[in-house]
Amino acid sequence: MKRALAAIPVDARPVVRSQVQDLVACAGWELRMPPVSLLGHLRRPGDRQALCDWLLQQAAHVDGFVLSLDMLVYGGLVPSRFIEDPEQSLLDRLALVQQLRRQVPTLPIYAFAATMRISNNAVAEEEKAYWAEHGPQLWAWSYHQDRARHLAHPAQAAQSQAEVERLEQSLPANIRQDYLQTRQRNLQVTLQALQAVHSGLIDRLVLPQDDTAEWGLNVAERRLLQARTRALGLQDRVAIYAGADEVMHTLCARMVAHLEDRPPLRVALLPSDPTGLGQMRARYEDRPVQDAVAAQMAAVGAVEVGPAAQPDVVLALHTQGPVQGDWAMGIPLPEPRGVGLEWQQAVQRLHSMGQPWALADLAYANGGDPEWLQRGTPLPDAYAGWNTASNTLGSVLAQCVLGAGRLQTAPSRRNLSLRLLEDLLYQAQLRQVLRAQVDESQCSPQALLQAARELVLPAARDFAQAHGLSHCAANLSLPWGRSFEVDLELEACA
Repeated sequence: MKRALAAIPVDARPVVRSQVQDLVACAGWELRMPPVSLLGHLRRPGDRQALCDWLLQQAAHVDGFVLSLDMLVYGGLVPSRFIEDPEQSLLDRLALVQQLRRQVPTLPIYAFAATMRISNNAVAEEEKAYWAEHGPQLWAWSYHQDRARHLAHPAQAAQSQAEVERLEQSLPANIRQDYLQTRQRNLQVTLQALQAVHSGLIDRLVLPQDDTAEWGLNVAERRLLQARTRALGLQDRVAIYAGADEVMHTLCARMVAHLEDRPPLRVALLPSDPTGLGQMRARYEDRPVQDAVAAQMAAVGAVEVGPAAQPDVVLALHTQGPVQGDWAMGIPLPEPRGVGLEWQQAVQRLHSMGQPWALADLAYANGGDPEWLQRGTPLPDAYAGWNTASNTLGSVLAQCVLGAGRLQTAPSRRNLSLRLLEDLLYQAQLRQVLRAQVDESQCSPQALLQAARELVLPAARDFAQAHGLSHCAANLSLPWGRSFEVDLELEACA
């Protein structure tokens, strides 16, 4: 084997591009990705033709492919929500997969395409322009349409139907029509991707549900896609679950394990709050968080075992009550329960015994929970606590698969340092301080970047030293010119 994969990421953000390259390097593999210049920037689509050309040039140099169909077809996940290309031109772009299969008839091709989200806010930065005025109404219109059609309780369904009719009086008909047409166009692309699996062009396809809720037009599409998957007999090759940004992590981990012919990773679960975990439906997801755990385990090809069955890794699941907080949206924990002593002692025993263990930090969306570390819990061998619960779960499980047997090597320790600095320090703590200091709507990107560097870099050095991390932050950038994402440049600690 060449021990190399070629991948097309969903956009140019480090968390779906360079960070995945570093993660794959933990397993001794190279992950080839196209130049950042081809991947667009926030609302600017990637250069789709150049990406196709680049991809076809990789055929002789790699052992497999992991492809974001959102990037290849629309120019990225964000452009997929507003790009005006007609349906047929998008379907024509999907034909690239057929070209690639002709060049590599025996190499595995994994792909993913997100079901278009529906955002519950009035921010149009990543949506069509009318979202700034009508976003929350469109979300409610979508939510109540689906709820009225599928809720088993007749009275509540009737209430939702009345809400739909009320909203249609205030939402302009042309905006409703445009939104539905965009969704229908993108759905046809996804259905064509399913056919590509059926015909053998794609070996494995993931259809993640990006930023979703219990009801909505996107949930109705998910049901349709699940039914079509069953009708085509593709349940073993198509996965549909909550998530999005973690899929490059999990598909790369799964492909490396497949190409190395590894047995499934054996994972034991250790929840800090079993009752709260059992009741939790994570923010921005449409199902119980326990279902998300199972889906992400399946995504990387891992199997759950009991703690007495000599697991390869123990996955500790940290929560505080049945409802997540959200650092980015300023939502505190509604039912904080602290860090249980029994769980903390169990983690300490794992650490003392040399049992590899990982921590999925699920108490909050959009950042980890500093409380577990402040209580003196030892550092895990792998960690994640970023964005949604499925983003966290998928990326930490990918770390476990790609770092299996190597979680104490320099590349794995570097990855652990990055996740702690980004998820636990920046997202959960420093981002809020930065936003309090700087009004992003009133300052230039350069001023925001300078303020971020002055705040984050000294704090990151202190954090790395205080907790014995192998790497600290030497510099940072803001990939999309805003505080939500950060790109930390690491160097070995002195």
